[in-house]
Amino acid sequence: MTYQLISPPCSLDFTALSKQELKKYNDWVIAILPERLEILRSCVNASAGYNSWMADFDPASLAGLGDWFASQVVTRDRTQSEVRAIEARLKFPIDVPNEELTDETVSKAIDVGMYFGMVLLKNHPSLRWDFKTDNKRFADYGQPVIVGFGAAILNPVRIAVTLAYGVVAGTQSGSRLGQVYKFWSEQVGG
Repeated sequence: MTYQLISPPCSLDFTALSKQELKKYNDWVIAILPERLEILRSCVNASAGYNSWMADFDPASLAGLGDWFASQVVTRDRTQSEVRAIEARLKFPIDVPNEELTDETVSKAIDVGMYFGMVLLKNHPSLRWDFKTDNKRFADYGQPVIVGFGAAILNPVRIAVTLAYGVVAGTQSGSRLGQVYKFWSEQVGG
């Protein structure tokens, strides 16, 4: 099976987008969710050992999905110009890793994050999708987030991307996805 990369309708430089463009992007994410979840299900089921995985929004499904995703994480070498561009944006000097997630890994992380978010929403009806545009310094400015955890806000795609980097660093495994779900489930209504 050939995995179809997600193709956002705009740049993902959220702070450069107008509030109207951010609304269109967030509407697009909600509209594309069913298609992307089907692409994810097909991709997981096509992988050896995961043909019986079900995208049924049961929290237990996150265990298999997390393990599958961890096996899919791939990096590429950053170019020198990419490293220099990152260094130029830093306020404080740090070592910039020479590796970056591949486009396919990022796309799968977006799909996994969408599914993770939908598991939360299906199991906790008080939660809902939203996007925040009050402060451009907010880490998740303009991005699809889940609200209903009291003051806390969850970006499910960031969870999956962070998991991918943890897998690369050797500090996380696929089981982390279920652990993060459990933590956020306990925050509902907090």
